[in-house]
This record gives sequence, structure tokens and C-alpha cells, in this order.
Amino acid sequence: MNVFLRISLVFTGCLAAAGLALTAVVFGGYYYVEPSLPLAAELRDIRLQIPLRVYSRDGRLMQQFGEQKRTPVPYEDIPEILVAAVLAAEDDRFFEHPGLDWVHTAKAAFNFVRAGMGGERVPGGSTITQQVAREYFLTRDYQLVRKFKELILALRIEREFAKQEILELFFNTFFFGQGSYGVAAAAQTYFDKRLDELTLSDAAVLAGIPQGPSIMNPVYSPQNAAGRRAYVLRRLLELGKITRTAYDDALAVPIFSRRYGQETQLDAPYLAEMARAEVIRRFGNIAYETGLKVTTTTDSRLQRAANIAVRDALIAYDERHGYRGSVARVGLSNDPADVSGSETRWAELLADYSEAAGFELGLVLGADEMEALLYVRGAGYQTIGLDAVEWAAPFITDNAVGARPKSVDEVLSSGEIVRFRRVDRGTLRLAQLPDAQGAFSALDPKDGAVIALVGGFDFFLSNFNRATQSARQPGSAFKPFVYSAALEHDYTTATIINDAPFVFEDPVLETVWKPENFGARFHGEIQLREALIRSYNAATVRVMASTGVENTVRHVRKFGFDDVAVPRNLSLALGTGGVSPLDLTNGYAIFANGGSAVSPYFIDRIEDANGNVLYSAEPKVACIDVPARRQSGMPEYHTVIEPPACDEPKAAATEPVHTEPAPIDAATDAPIAAVTELYPDARRAERAVSAQNVYLVTDMMRDVIRRGTGNRAQRELGRTDLAGKTGTTNDLRDAWFAGFNADIVAAAWVGFDEDRPLGGNEQGGFTAIPAWITFMAEALDGQPPHALERPIGIVDVRINPDNGLIASDATRNAVFEKFRIDNIPEREPDPVLAGAQVDEERGRRTRTPERIF
Repeated sequence: MNVFLRISLVFTGCLAAAGLALTAVVFGGYYYVEPSLPLAAELRDIRLQIPLRVYSRDGRLMQQFGEQKRTPVPYEDIPEILVAAVLAAEDDRFFEHPGLDWVHTAKAAFNFVRAGMGGERVPGGSTITQQVAREYFLTRDYQLVRKFKELILALRIEREFAKQEILELFFNTFFFGQGSYGVAAAAQTYFDKRLDELTLSDAAVLAGIPQGPSIMNPVYSPQNAAGRRAYVLRRLLELGKITRTAYDDALAVPIFSRRYGQETQLDAPYLAEMARAEVIRRFGNIAYETGLKVTTTTDSRLQRAANIAVRDALIAYDERHGYRGSVARVGLSNDPADVSGSETRWAELLADYSEAAGFELGLVLGADEMEALLYVRGAGYQTIGLDAVEWAAPFITDNAVGARPKSVDEVLSSGEIVRFRRVDRGTLRLAQLPDAQGAFSALDPKDGAVIALVGGFDFFLSNFNRATQSARQPGSAFKPFVYSAALEHDYTTATIINDAPFVFEDPVLETVWKPENFGARFHGEIQLREALIRSYNAATVRVMASTGVENTVRHVRKFGFDDVAVPRNLSLALGTGGVSPLDLTNGYAIFANGGSAVSPYFIDRIEDANGNVLYSAEPKVACIDVPARRQSGMPEYHTVIEPPACDEPKAAATEPVHTEPAPIDAATDAPIAAVTELYPDARRAERAVSAQNVYLVTDMMRDVIRRGTGNRAQRELGRTDLAGKTGTTNDLRDAWFAGFNADIVAAAWVGFDEDRPLGGNEQGGFTAIPAWITFMAEALDGQPPHALERPIGIVDVRINPDNGLIASDATRNAVFEKFRIDNIPEREPDPVLAGAQVDEERGRRTRTPERIF
């Protein structure tokens, strides 16, 4: 007994000594590492890496940029089933322990000792609080010292934060694989769902990921994800959180390996990229991580209309020029059994070919005269008839196509991989990616806000932004600026111009130049108005020569064009400089707003993650006539302060100025509310061109649409307030249409990136104008007409269209024409008195000066 007692005492003493030693190690270790550890309260100051997000002005997400996808959410917005699933998988005693679970920690310590303390990774016992501590403050190295620090930090965090706050940190910060941080981003990445849309199966999949984010996510391995889901569901069942029926149903849900992107609500990648580049220029790369919110000036409804307009115009052009053949061809046997093979095999044959531009890929399994059998990726077996391929005449050259097909098998054959697009009622139509490109831009002429912009057929096929980065010849779309210059130098809308061939020796071009009209036809003496309406080249060059190259260049530069757009020679008359669609749109905005120089801008404001405004646009704003604005019912495409009246005195924004007396509404005889606050000098746009000049050029461009090269817009839109101009360059390389009313201005361009002819009869009034019409039909739907108001100083005078002079009483074909009151032509002589000398008596202001030609 004495021996046994002695052994017991020795053993007890050893245990006590070991306990004391362990206690000393623990306390010594604590005091050794404690000073180097951060305070738990620092978690409140840590900023999550939140991506840069770009929105339309009406709150539609356009794009997000940043390596870490994260959408922070409060604890209250996290579904109970997701909380239960994560706790079941990671820490089922979370609401009971003080930050570390002694049972699980003891198991982890035992496993660590059993592994020989050699650094080999073994199953851990980390609570969620410990995982939060590690995520914020420590590395993931599996070392004893790091584990000890983790325990201390966990205790600190539990003292500083409520349990719900700790869970909120975990759910918003933990890495869930595939670049997703936090459960909200993970739900979007793996299921394309909001948190409140998650099912039990979804929640179990997400809860299983933290054990190994890179290998347990369903994109990397559906099998691994399914195994972890089964474990989480079993734990939920054991803990009584779900029923057996719910367990069985969730376990039966298939898991797919598919990665979704952040859900964008508006397809505007070119404009989103412009916003990204500008924000990075202002704030640097830190903008990718700090949760900046960029609100652009884009109107989501009009952006969608612009997307459709460009897409439809390019597809229509492409179909006119013929079918270039299938994407690829794969071998299929002639055995009928081969056609009825499994869908898996057809999907494998399509796997090597990517979808693009929203077109679907299909494999032709067989075709005859009447129809073709297809396997379409994502849609299974489909049958199409002749109507789906009737456009597909074979492409020969840009100027020639073969005969239209009369049977389906003339176009499609077994084994071909081809593209299709969905048309009316979801039916399939044969498609191909267009070779030609297009661009579109639309501005609010009041202040230059970009309300829609498209830089190409598909951003992900080509991110070159043709709306802003290209420099293409505008052709005849540039003529309004040349005619505007002429009106400042003695010309009137009635001046007689000789549209006749001539040869001009240009010392700048160092060549002999002979401008020609489209179709090589000339029209003799015509009014300046008719020269613009019909877009006559020879007459326009004569006008510029008479006005003077330097005078024209100086005037055209007032519309915001640079040296590239304004060559200093007579070729400028035909638009031989280089402009982008946005440049041209901005130039036309000065016509649309009555003559004020506005500049395009596309970012309305930038906010930080807490909603504080870091930047707010302060654009120059065009002045407009107050009564006209009040009565027009003009739509607001974006939010701006009421622009000032052109004839109001300028005043500081802090000093309200009232108009006395208030103007009267003609419809109600009631006073119209006066402008109560005017812009300071810094916000009012400078006048570029006189209101009278702009009105006369705009009136001529309204005739372009009423009865000239842009008449298609009049026929299809049926509006009376539109003005615009077509543009086509040499060899049909560029097709343009730019136009406006007083509320919106837009320009469309179609051409090839490699600057080759469009071929056929592809002109601005045929190729580009459909995009403009499609867009404006949506933009102006339900809006009353709103044309530029006639300014003071414009009068209507009865003239003789044959000579441009004020008509005599004997003139039978007299018409009314508009003039500046200080530039009215002379009266023509009475034919009874003047006889045959009429032509020699034309006034200086109404003919091309003799010294030029």
C-alpha cells in the first residue's frame, strides 16, 4: 500500500507540476504575444474591399470593377436557414461559448500532438470568432504560435462585439471561392440569386465552402460541393433544424458547375469603361477596393434603345450583303441513327465554340428543301424552315451577292455549326457576326450630358470605343457647319449658288481638285437652302471658297472641333477631317440648344461607400427662352437645375432674381412661374454662334428631313420638330446621320474598322439613318413636338426663287424665305421696267461673288 501511495503521490505531483508548467507557459505566452496583437475594436475601423460600381442616372447597375466581388449586407438581411447551415457546419455552439470551444480545441490539440507537432495540417477546432480573428489579423499558416494568438484575439472580439455583429463580419468577409467575398457575392456567383432567394440546398452548398473555398465551390468541383452539402444537411438534421423530408428534397437537387457574374441591370459596357477609366484617373487604383459608386448621366431606357438601334442597323446591313458561311464544320456519319444520338454528344461537339453577341450556336443534324433539324446549345432539338434562312444569299463581294435561296439545303448542310438569333416570338433566324461596325451617341443639348452611347456591335468582341476613340470623315454631315460660316459672311438662305463642275488648284493640297456630286450630276443655279437640302458637293465647295478658308475654319472651330476635324483647305467643305460620333453630336448640340457651347460629360457624381459625395458635375448650361421651356412639356432625360433665360441678366446663385412681369401661359392666361435663381457666370455656357444663325441653319436642316436626303425619318417618325443631315464619304466608306429636336441630339455611324467601302448603295440616308430613327422613336415616344423657337431678328420675306431677290408683284412663283432682319436681299426690278436686265441686277448678297468664280 505504501508503494502504491508513493506512486500515486509522485503521479499527482507530476500532474500538478505539468499543470503549473502549462499554466506558466500559457500565461507567459500570453504576456509575450499580447502586446503585439491588435485591439479587437480595430475591427470597427477596417474597411472591406468593395468593388467600384457604375450606375445609370436612374440607378441601374451597369458594371462593377475589382478583384474582390463583395456586397456587404447587415445581419438582419441574412436568411435564418443560411445562418443555421453555417453554424451547423462550422460552429454549432457559437451562441454558447465565449469565443473558443474547449471541446473542439482539445480535440484539435490532441490531433496536433498526435501528428508529432511537425507542422502537418490537421483538422482544426476554430470557432467562427477565431476564423474572424484569423481573417482580419493573422496569416493562415498552421503554427502553434499563430493558433495561440488566434485564441487571444477571439476572446477580445467576444468582449468587444455582440454575437450577431461577429456573424455579420464573418458573412461579409469570408472568402467563398471564385473571387467572391461574403455570402451575398457568393450567392450571385454560384446561383445568380439574391440572399432572400436561396433555397435550403443553396444554403447548404454555401455553408460547405469555407472548409476549402478553392476546392469546395461548385464551379471548381460539383462533386466536392455535393459531398460538403450532404455533410451540412446531415448536421442540420441532427441538430433538429430541418425535417427528414426537407433533407431528402435538398439532397436530390442537382448541382451545376456554372459561374455567374455580378447581375448587371443595364448593358452599357462602353460607357461603363469610360467611367472606370475616368475614376481611376482621378483616384488611382485604390478606387477598385473602396466601394466607390459612380452615377453616370445615362438614361437606361434610352441606352437600351441605342443598343437595339445599332445592333439592328448592323444586322440589316450584314444581311443585305449576303451569307459568308458557317462557323465550322464537324464530321457526322450518314447513318440515320447518328442523327438521333444523345444530346451529350452534340453538346460536346459545340463545346469548342464560344457564343458571342447573344447569338446562339447550333449544330445542323440534317437539312432538306423545306426544313433543317438542329441541336441548339441550351435549347435542345429545334426545327427551322425557309423563313429562317431566306435572307442568306451567298456573299460574293461587298458590292455583289448571289441569288436568294429557294430551299433550306441551299444554305445549311449536315455537320455545320452556325449561329442563330431570336426574333419575333422567340423563333430562330440564321445569323452571323457582322463585319461592319457602328457607333451611336446621344446628348442632352441643354448641358451636354451623355444620355446614351454605343461604341460597337459588341464590347466583348471588340472593346475599341468607336463613339469616342475613332476619327472618321463625317462627309456631308459636316456641311451644316460650313453653311453656318457662310451665313456669317453675307450669304442668306436664298443666295443663288452655281452647282456646276469646276477645277480648283489648291496650294495647300498641292493638287488639282475637281469636286463632284453623288452620281456625277450637276444642277446649275440653285438657292443655298436647296444646296444643303440636296447635299450638293460642288455648290458647297463654291460657298466655302467664297466665304474664305480661314473664315470658315475660324467659325467651325466654335462648334468644339479640333485641328484633326478641321483641315485648313477647301476639302473641309465635304467633311474630310476626322471626328468621332460624340464630337459630331456635340457640334450638333449647339444647333439644338440655340447656339450655346456645351461640352459632353458622362459622370454625374461619385460617392464613397458611405454615400458621401466626392465629386459632382457642374456642367455649363445653355440658356433657353423661359416661356418656350415652360410650355413645351420637354422631357427631363437627367436632373439639372432650370437653365437661365438667354435675355436675363446674370446673377450670383445665392441671390434670387425674379423676372418682372411674369410671362403669360397662352393656354390658361395664367402667369408662368418665373426663374427664381439664375446661374452664376461660371455655370452659364458661352454663346458660340448667334441664335439667328443657328435658327436659319436648323430650319434648312428641317427641310433635309421634310424633303431632302433625310426624308426617311419624316416618313417613319411623322414628326414636325426634327432637323438633321446625312453624311456619306468618298467610296461609301462611312455612313452617317446626325439629327435633333430641341430636347435631344444624336448621331449614328456605320463603317468598317479597316476603312474599306461599305459597297452597294450604302449611304447615310439608307445605312445609318435606321439606327437614328429606331432610337428617336423611343426617345420621343409620347412627347409633344419641340422645335427650336424662332429668335428675335428673324423675318419671313416673299422672294423670287429663281434669283433670290425680294419678289415683285409680277412674280408668279414667289415663295417665303427666312432672313436675318439685317441681311435681307434687295428687291428685284419690275420686269416691265427692267426687261432682260434682271439677271445682271442681282444683289451682292444673293449671288456668289464674281471675284471667286
